[in-house]
Amino acid sequence: MPSTNTFLLLTYFLITSINLWAGHTQQSDLVFYTKLFLIPSLALWFYFQTKNNSSLFRKLILVALFFSWGGDTLLLFVQSKGEHFFLMGLLSFLITHILYSIAFFKTVSFNSGFLQKTKWVVIPFVIILILFLYFLFPSIASAMQIPIMIYSSVIMLMVLSALNWNKVIPQNIFLWVFLGAVTFMISDMIIAIDKFKSPVANSHLWVMGTYLLGQFGIVYGAVQLLKTKFQ
Repeated sequence: MPSTNTFLLLTYFLITSINLWAGHTQQSDLVFYTKLFLIPSLALWFYFQTKNNSSLFRKLILVALFFSWGGDTLLLFVQSKGEHFFLMGLLSFLITHILYSIAFFKTVSFNSGFLQKTKWVVIPFVIILILFLYFLFPSIASAMQIPIMIYSSVIMLMVLSALNWNKVIPQNIFLWVFLGAVTFMISDMIIAIDKFKSPVANSHLWVMGTYLLGQFGIVYGAVQLLKTKFQ
């Protein structure tokens, strides 16, 4: 029989597949209910995989996943309850990105990481951020521009905090977490384009596919890290 850990991981991928299929076939009720269980199944897998570790890093990842679930849940009610649910969802995901950033920088500080040794690498990411905001802002109401700018800056910080692990943490772990963070950012960029610029074809498939792949990359990398001497 499969272990609890294997069962939870298979459950995550099964619910992910059902959610993506339901979105593609426009079965809104199935999308709604499966989305409620996506992050909890991943969080439970992480919890049981690392239950013998009590580090701050582990706690930060768990709390980040809780706020991710909160963001997922709040965004489900935007159409039926109003745009203030979008702002609350945005705030919940903002906290997620802050917690991930803290967890990553707590593991490898700026002064001892890749960014300190290779400062120029930050420049392309800053340019991407500026160009993306420049692209979006004409289509965003003035009241939303500052929240979107803050949110975009924080998620870019999260990506950079993951990049800071390069050549310090074992490379396979770094790649899981960094590529997960980048994929998470891409998901948010697709959401922004779809909401503020122009509709994206098969948006649910692209948004949720990249989001869930990104979350898995971060969490899988975190599990591997907690098995090393770094935590």
